[in-house]
Amino acid sequence: MNKKTMFIENEIYKIIIENTIIEAIDLMIINQKWQLLLWLRNNEPLKWIYYITWWRRYKNEKIIDAIKRKAYEELWIKIDENKIIFIWIYDDIYDNSIFGNIPSHYSSITYIYKLDKDEEKKIRKDDQHEELKFFDINNPNIHKAIKIRIKDIKDKKII
Repeated sequence: MNKKTMFIENEIYKIIIENTIIEAIDLMIINQKWQLLLWLRNNEPLKWIYYITWWRRYKNEKIIDAIKRKAYEELWIKIDENKIIFIWIYDDIYDNSIFGNIPSHYSSITYIYKLDKDEEKKIRKDDQHEELKFFDINNPNIHKAIKIRIKDIKDKKII
């Protein structure tokens, strides 16, 4: 993949955020105890909120390649693509963005991935998040957007 295709300068990305919907990929990571891995975000939107991992996909990048890339970049694990399960596509709309008070809108293609014990042992935090930890999926303090996804997972009998 061409490096120029992968990185968007802040000035251009700001225009994109102001004028369009960003395609994002969410990956809900579940351990063997059916606990959900959440990151304490240190960037807007959702700064200082525990949330699932999500990112934008690069132009010309297949979804599966984006999932593998970001799982490695943010978790330091190589995931098994046969264990990735599609949940749904969600609209995530925020009053702010990485650019302050500029609203942002993401079309989030959401998947779930169940870690095996070896994968869980290899997980490390990246520098984009303050911390990461596992939460019970019924924890009442989980962000409302995640609760909607968990309900859909239960309704589809994935868990």
